[in-house]
Amino acid sequence: MRGGLSARLASFAAIGSLGACTSLYFVHDPQSGIISAGEVPGILKSLRCELVLFYDIERRRKAAFARLQKISVEEAFAKFAYFEVEPTLYGTFTVELKVTDSAGALAGATAFDFKQALNAASTATEQVAPTASTQSTYDLIYSFLIRQDAELTSIQSPSDPLHRGCYDGPPLRLADLEQLADNESPYPVTFTRIRVNGVKPFAAWLRDNGKVVSANYLGTGLTADSADPSQMTYTFTIQVLAGLEAKYSLVSTNYLPTVEASGGLQQNSTLTMYINGPAAPTANAAKAGGGSSKPPSPPLGSKGNPMYISNEPGKAAPRVEGQPSGVAPSGGPHIRGYLLTPLTVTPPAATPNP
Repeated sequence: MRGGLSARLASFAAIGSLGACTSLYFVHDPQSGIISAGEVPGILKSLRCELVLFYDIERRRKAAFARLQKISVEEAFAKFAYFEVEPTLYGTFTVELKVTDSAGALAGATAFDFKQALNAASTATEQVAPTASTQSTYDLIYSFLIRQDAELTSIQSPSDPLHRGCYDGPPLRLADLEQLADNESPYPVTFTRIRVNGVKPFAAWLRDNGKVVSANYLGTGLTADSADPSQMTYTFTIQVLAGLEAKYSLVSTNYLPTVEASGGLQQNSTLTMYINGPAAPTANAAKAGGGSSKPPSPPLGSKGNPMYISNEPGKAAPRVEGQPSGVAPSGGPHIRGYLLTPLTVTPPAATPNP
């Protein structure tokens, strides 16, 4: 009996300690836990190297496509289909580390039954089932910019004295970069590969997706309908759950209590990245109706659109330098578009709890 009581007390003490984590005087550092602070630099290097490898491949595929399409568009597409990464724009990625504590002192099957014998054939039971729970969430978000004109660097490069490069070897050609992306290169990488579905390296997966989305873009005529790939977004979430439950019940003649308590710790690590093509600003503005295929008219009364009250008979109003001629740009798949309204700036926000 004493051993059973000690076990029950130990269980409820452990749950009480989980509940203490939700106090305002106890704050979690989301960097510690399933993904520790010591792992973050390595994760960031892996992300950087996978993305830069992808940027370098797509830039060289674009140049190879342009050369070969003069001979055969079909062959150029088969060998060098690419997603057009805009070198003048930044790419971005965010890493979110979230910890959620939860505790329930009286939860689940907790109930207190009171039995009363009315007569030899009948009994009455009254049940009370109280509940009490608490939950706290702690969130940390890192945001990074990365230049989309970056080139893959070797640790042998004299410009990399800290050996931050992504592979160990000489400068690589396109075929060598393709092998490196597929993890088939004789030159070893200096970072831990990120694998999609546990198999394909991330840079190779991005390259293959670039082939898919370019099918309605590359090789189309200037006046043909097309879908311009503007942005690639990838989100990856790791969720780890740990919990503890304790239950106590007693059978007696008139009093049947069942007490249950639970506590849990949940950690979510979310990675989101954005790869921007030339039309990325227009595509984001188009979501709110602010993307146009024609340049917006200058404000009335400005230098580009002056306002005249009257003209002398027989004379037209003078044309101001820089005023639009009214000729719309020719249509086609490679029009980047114009912004009618400023882009909305949306800072990284915590993901909602599941």
